[in-house]
Amino acid sequence: MRKQRYLTLEKRLSVPFWTKLAVPLVSIVAGFLFSAIFLLVSGESSIEVYSVMFEGAFGSAYGLSETVVKMIPLMIISVGVAFAFKMQIWNAGGEGQLHVGAAAATYVVLHLTGCSRFVTVLLAFLAAFICAGIYGLIPAILKVKWKVNELITCLMLNYVATFFVSWLIQGPWKDPTGFAFPRTRKIPSAGELTTFFGTRIHTGLIIGLAIALALWFVIYKTRWGFEIKLIGAKEKVARYAGMSVNRNILLVMFLSAGIAGVAGMVEICGITHRLQANFASQLGSSGMTIAYLAQCHPLAAVVVSFLFGGLLVGGNTIQKLGLPVSTVQMIQGSILIFVAAGGMFTKYRIVRKERRLGND
Repeated sequence: MRKQRYLTLEKRLSVPFWTKLAVPLVSIVAGFLFSAIFLLVSGESSIEVYSVMFEGAFGSAYGLSETVVKMIPLMIISVGVAFAFKMQIWNAGGEGQLHVGAAAATYVVLHLTGCSRFVTVLLAFLAAFICAGIYGLIPAILKVKWKVNELITCLMLNYVATFFVSWLIQGPWKDPTGFAFPRTRKIPSAGELTTFFGTRIHTGLIIGLAIALALWFVIYKTRWGFEIKLIGAKEKVARYAGMSVNRNILLVMFLSAGIAGVAGMVEICGITHRLQANFASQLGSSGMTIAYLAQCHPLAAVVVSFLFGGLLVGGNTIQKLGLPVSTVQMIQGSILIFVAAGGMFTKYRIVRKERRLGND
């Protein structure tokens, strides 16, 4: 009787820590190697390109500070999105929620007078969080009431929010001294976030780290966090156990969207100091990518956001080689593909099996 040996995938009963750590790292390296092929085809030295990117992002105090600046909104929005993803709620509306939060914060700081910086920034924070959170409730309510796919509604609402902000900065909120540039007037100094060490690094970094730590504690150290993970993994079991799935969907989506709104607030109060066109280009999609790469872990999202910030700063640096900034988007896409494929090996392992083929 002949036996045939073959390879197959077998679901892991438990995932070792080294596997969780090694698979993403190997996947990221593979993404860089894959991108190197395209660089070589275009006639560029991949070693030179990567060296210039690394030097620009991490090779100087200025480059490192700019990497942190780019990291701040990415960290906040990715942590918020990861929180929803943990419950299998696909909040793809981070970009729209960010714009709503930015608009709310801008309104507060432009119209609030006579208050200290602390009060002004605090009210801008609350306005951004609450308004974006309410905006995020729209797809959540549609999902709870009529089982509408939240992924589709979130994506559509992104356009609503971005076009609404575009109308504001070209219409009622337009700076009369801004000539043809669509933007609001500059916010007063009382609405600006404090910066550190003579750089553009601002208190948004502290806000983002505090949010990440708080969500890590909620997810992994509280009963509610256990409910969130159980609903995401086994919704029917959670319902059988008496957990309020619909209430949790609404609450998690409100918090996730509100945090995305805070990312918009820190960009306005910390960097641009006015609401303007393209102030948050690609932040929403990058936040989703980071959340996925971090496997929805809030603290891991902080680390991945820092690396993505380095990619963005390095992408600006490689322009001196004659390469477009879109090269970085190609590298990001390659990394995402390999991380998505590598994620399979955290859930499954390759095993060799035998089967009988019958008599010769």
